[in-house]
Parts: sequence; C-alpha cells; structure tokens
Amino acid sequence: MPLQMPPELLFPTGATPPLADDAVQNFLAYARRIHSPNGRKHVFEVFKRAFCRVSGEPYYSSSNENWAESDLCSAADKAAENAPGFIHAFVEGCEVLQGGGTIVPDHTVINHILVQHHVQFRVENGCLVASSNFVAPPQEPEDAASLASKAFFEAAGLVKRGQAPSAIDRIHTALHAYLLETCSKANIVVGNDPAAAQLFKLLREQHPAFLPVGPRHDDVNRILRTFASVVDAMSPIRNRASLAHANPLLEEPEAIAVVNAAYTIFRYVQDSLRRYYSGAI
Repeated sequence: MPLQMPPELLFPTGATPPLADDAVQNFLAYARRIHSPNGRKHVFEVFKRAFCRVSGEPYYSSSNENWAESDLCSAADKAAENAPGFIHAFVEGCEVLQGGGTIVPDHTVINHILVQHHVQFRVENGCLVASSNFVAPPQEPEDAASLASKAFFEAAGLVKRGQAPSAIDRIHTALHAYLLETCSKANIVVGNDPAAAQLFKLLREQHPAFLPVGPRHDDVNRILRTFASVVDAMSPIRNRASLAHANPLLEEPEAIAVVNAAYTIFRYVQDSLRRYYSGAI
C-alpha cells in the first residue's frame, strides 16, 4: 500500500526541511544492498525515478550500471532538499521493487535510519508523520579529540537510545567545554573556573560573531538574555537531577526539554561563528 502523506507535508506552505547528507548516504547504502532479479541497474533506476519526481528534475535512463549509480546519487542529493519528499520517494522505490518480488528494507529499517540521524519524521501505520519526540542536534564539534566533542558524542548516543534523562550531564559538559574552547580561541579572558552562563555572556559581549545583525535587535537580545538564564539553570539540574551524582533523574519530557535547550544554545553559537568566519557579516 502506498505511503500516505498528510496535506501539510504533501503541499507545504513554506520551506521544507532538508535531509542531512549523512542520512542520505545511509539510505543510498541500503539501496546498493538490494538485489533485484532484474539487476542492480534496475534498482538504481527505480529509486532515481522516484527521487526525480520529488525534485522536479527530468528522469532519463542511464546507459549502464555505473552511470545509473552515479546519476542516482545526484538525484538523491536534489531530492534531499525536501526531507519528507525524499523519505516518501525512498519508500515508493521500495514498494515498486517489492512488487516485483525483491526483498527491500521495511518501515522499521527506515525509521531506524531516521532516528539514528535525528530526522524529525517517522513512518507510522502506513503514513509519514512528524515525530513528536524529535530532538534537533547541533553539529558535532570539529575537534574530535576535544572534551566538548567527546561529551557531545556520548550525549548524542544516549539521546538516540531514548535516554534523554541520562544525557543531561554529558550535554551540559559538552556545552560548557565548547563555550570555554570558543572563548579560548578568541583570546577572551574568562577568569578561574567560569560557569557556562558566564562564558555565554562573555561570548555575546566580546566576540564579533555575536554583534547584532538584521532587524529587531532588541527583541532578539531579549531572547538571548533568556538563553543565558537557561544556561544558568542547567547547572543545578546537572548537579542534582542527572548522572553527575547519585540523583533522582528528570522525567522524559522535562529531560528532552533540557537537552533541546542545550542543543538550541549550542547551535546558535555554532551558526553565529560559521556566519562570521564565512565573511557573511
């Protein structure tokens, strides 16, 4: 039975979220593992045709298997600009192949990929829906050997396994270490044993990446000052309601709220730095 899509996903009124490249590559890896009686080229053509329908690109059959695989990657990249459309196309390709007697990934496998890469959609009861427990992560810190990167990696692993209450200690450590590293790289004097909220305040006051940009400066600053209060509130939660010590843990909804708050601040700092160093401001 074809995968159903709700009207808001089928006919979006605004920009659709893109699908991250690592998720796209994971889906393509599964496509390459499918063995059809009609050959690998047939598998690639089926998926390529589905992806072209999403992107609006014209579909042309490739001349051989190697070109079909290369063209499939290009079609997938274009379709990935529309995450729900990409997922729908992949499921559609699987259904076409399955109708011809080919064994394909089922919805459980597809949902596993979506969870693994923090994609905000799931296939439930034959319908593509927005996930209600989505936690949107920032990018992992670039220095894989840093304390921030190691703590972030551990936190992300716990979140992926549905253990947000256990992730609070690690995500707090990751955020604190990342803010400290960012201040250090910018030669911002932080004093002895600065708290995460203090580091966030110093960055906003002294780093040129955080100068006001765009309209509604005052309103945006009000939100950012609230972020500083959120960072400050994370410390007692980390100390008294996480695995940092022998504490009773937060319930899942509250834990997800705390992790999402940390992720939002993490991402704001990353995006501001990226904009600054790319020369956009």
